[in-house]
Amino acid sequence: MKRKLFSVSLVLVFFILISTVASAEQYTKIGSGAEPAIDDGKVVWTSNGVIYIYDLKTKKETTVNSSAASYPAISGNKLVWHDESSGVPRLTVYDIKTRSRSHVTKDVDNSSIPAICDSRIVWSADSCVYMRDISTSMQIKIAAGNNPDIYANRISYDSYSTEDTPQIYVYDITTKKAIDVSQYGDNMFSHIYGDKVIWSDFYNRLGNIRMYDIITGQQTEVTTGDDKTGYDTGGSTGISGKKIVYLKHDNLANIDSGDLYIYNTYTGKSKQLTSDNTAQTPAISGNVIVWSDSGSICVLNC
Repeated sequence: MKRKLFSVSLVLVFFILISTVASAEQYTKIGSGAEPAIDDGKVVWTSNGVIYIYDLKTKKETTVNSSAASYPAISGNKLVWHDESSGVPRLTVYDIKTRSRSHVTKDVDNSSIPAICDSRIVWSADSCVYMRDISTSMQIKIAAGNNPDIYANRISYDSYSTEDTPQIYVYDITTKKAIDVSQYGDNMFSHIYGDKVIWSDFYNRLGNIRMYDIITGQQTEVTTGDDKTGYDTGGSTGISGKKIVYLKHDNLANIDSGDLYIYNTYTGKSKQLTSDNTAQTPAISGNVIVWSDSGSICVLNC
């Protein structure tokens, strides 16, 4: 009888282990550092102020020398990051193919975090949003606001405007007009891809992700509910195609880390990808997600 109970216990433990393994997605660690970004099969991140580039196709890592680089962004073969290696805040623009670099010093401050799409860079400084075209060196002020993102001819950002809490706006570069896509809440940290804009609404606790369709004018709650089923998602999000990645925190004492989730805009369903509550700063391009985890840069095909 004891032997049978022991056998049953082993079987139960086996199935528990199998279930645990099956519930965790398989991912690859490609380096050490923080603040990863990804585009077109290339991952970029920082470590001790140095820029690293990893090509997922060739599995080759390249180092770009810098002493104080942070918040890198990538589009094709163009990189941009916040740089204080000279002692003065600036943005460094780097061409992966030619290895040439240039600097943006006008209208840049300590909190300027760049985003890039094709030849256009956006960032904020002193609560104003700026755009620079790398190909023409033309730089303009877009609007009063913060935390901009860019995709094609549209720029998303948050701005107080006439409201008591920040709202999300989308600026059309062609028409030079902006629309308020959030309309209520306490909204920040937008990201834009195609016709979709996502952001975090901090009206309830630490964040509730919302999405707006520019074509239909429809707003969707990506995460809803109470603390356990929807809120406390914070501002760490990313969007590409029909997929949104985000973090959910289970320890409010450490809101910089959380479990990684993916949301399908077509099905309206979320899936948990990690379960150790240590994921940080996720980004997505196509079917590839990158994030930092306890000092490692992780990659997952979803």
